[in-house]
Amino acid sequence: MELTELNINVYDYKEFSSHKKIGDGGFGSVFKSEWTNAGLTVALKSLEIGTEKRALMRELQFLQRVAFHPKINHFYGITEDTSGSYNIVLQFANDGNLRDYLDRNHLKLQWDDRFRIAKEIAQGLVFLHDNNIVHRDLHPRNILVHENKMIIADFGLSKLMTSNISSPSNSSSKQDGIPAFMDPQVFKIVDPPYRCTTKSDVYSYGVILWEISSGRKPFSLLKRVQIAIQIYNGEREKPIEGTPPEYVNLYVQCWDDDPSKRPDMKDVYDSLNQLIYKPTDYQVDMKKPLSRLLERAFLEQSLNYYEYNTFSDHIKIESGFSSVYKAKCKSLEATVCLKCIRVDEYSDELIVEEFIEKLLFLQNTDFHSIIKFYGLTKDPSSQYYSMVFQCVDGGNLRDYLMENFSKLQWSEKLKFAIEIAEGLKYLHKNKIAHCGLHSKNILVYNGKTVIAGFGISEQMNESSLSTSITRGMSAYIEPQCLKNPKYKRDVRSDIYSFGVILWEISSGQPPFKSFEIGYTVSIRVFNGDREIPVEGTPSQYEQLYKVCWDENPGKRPDIVSVIKTLNQLSNSVNCNSHARIRHKFSMVILIIFCLVIICTIFRVGNGATGASGEFQWIPMDTYPLGSILTFFFNG
Repeated sequence: MELTELNINVYDYKEFSSHKKIGDGGFGSVFKSEWTNAGLTVALKSLEIGTEKRALMRELQFLQRVAFHPKINHFYGITEDTSGSYNIVLQFANDGNLRDYLDRNHLKLQWDDRFRIAKEIAQGLVFLHDNNIVHRDLHPRNILVHENKMIIADFGLSKLMTSNISSPSNSSSKQDGIPAFMDPQVFKIVDPPYRCTTKSDVYSYGVILWEISSGRKPFSLLKRVQIAIQIYNGEREKPIEGTPPEYVNLYVQCWDDDPSKRPDMKDVYDSLNQLIYKPTDYQVDMKKPLSRLLERAFLEQSLNYYEYNTFSDHIKIESGFSSVYKAKCKSLEATVCLKCIRVDEYSDELIVEEFIEKLLFLQNTDFHSIIKFYGLTKDPSSQYYSMVFQCVDGGNLRDYLMENFSKLQWSEKLKFAIEIAEGLKYLHKNKIAHCGLHSKNILVYNGKTVIAGFGISEQMNESSLSTSITRGMSAYIEPQCLKNPKYKRDVRSDIYSFGVILWEISSGQPPFKSFEIGYTVSIRVFNGDREIPVEGTPSQYEQLYKVCWDENPGKRPDIVSVIKTLNQLSNSVNCNSHARIRHKFSMVILIIFCLVIICTIFRVGNGATGASGEFQWIPMDTYPLGSILTFFFNG
């Protein structure tokens, strides 16, 4: 089935010009472009069509049918670029997304403005639900602002659910969004998995109403996984002082844990129309001193600073909230990695101070198991700082294990474990907790491991739209953080994470691999679940990682004790290995000895038999090989 058969508009790529990259979407990059023939500025969203092309095209056709509502991002059609990739042609929103809009304008907005914003979004949702479309990923970054009007975007592709369209994407196991806006039912472990409905969008909309009233991200001081646990336990954000009570009641109804108790979007829209704003002295404290404090701290401390123009030949090697680039540094005369720091404006000042202290420590560290940190640089175009690290080619421990596990002996596995533990020992000795240890933060090169990451992203960033960090990493997080968002991670948290790494080294697989949603893994860990030991694991090794990942931090060993146990295990494995080698060698010698007896000790024929025709014994030590064997076996 081709696009033309489905009446999806296909445009010549030559009609589009002046391409300027403005972001990265879930399917690829997003460009602002000029559509010459139509005289419009549009957004081109790159799209890789793979094995689900047929289902995707049906969804695009359905999207085209509904996407010309004034509150829905206009979908014009498809164009194929010079590389053969499809691009979706979408309406360009000139005021960005709702979150950025609130960030810029919140203090200027009156309650009449907030009601208008809420009603415009509700209008779009009512239209979608009337057309049997469930958005499934509704949050302020998926609501665009064009000429001061709200339009809903990013629905329909992997998130389209209708009664007459079936798609592999409909399974909630594929659900991936911002946890504060996700239906709590998604986090619950049920069989079959919960399938999102229009009431899931109502939940998300309720959280958006709260953000419109506050001007900030919900649970802005918590990490993504912590937010998921809070919501799983029934926690919600607190109303902002001065918010009209009818408005509060409305969003509280929308985010009810029970989907059946949430109102329909039509009822929500009617309620908004009945709201009458009564002026108050309400003002939201939106001061954001953190970025200024951070910049001042960088300048005052003795951190190395490199001008951004000293870096060249940038190559992106990791996408996500904290993008990583490989680049050449003229002043260092080396290839380095630049890791972007995107700061949560609401981070506690104490966290900033700890962050800077950790950077200072890393800058003065020269240890074989710790990646080298050179200093900072600042991109003048984005105004974001980047950390400058040693570039290590060779990949991370997770990838290394998955590619090489079948070839690894226990002696090699223990070698990796000891090297990582030695790096942790160095950190802990200097009163530094990593706070973000997992197998992707362990790099492997030349057969050796190096600790990287250092929890800096986890420490400074609330969360990212990308799931590149969260997905698959939830299993390593200190369970106490899931139970108490204010829990301060320390060296014992590193021991927990290291215990999970020990299990991964023994299995060659990521923990809880069968669970695709990181939040589901977090809930399992929260409930006390751990991975199952792999057959063939030495019992002492198994006991070690179990005590490391104990629920109670006070029962976990310190890193010195861990290293002692690992060294004992390594010596035992090496002794057993040597014993097996000696045994095999002895068996080989025995076989050779038997062959010598059969082939050379007994002779048959002339001179090998006596006059009676019987075999004649020839003393073994009359032969050179026989003499050696006699010496070997007789000592």
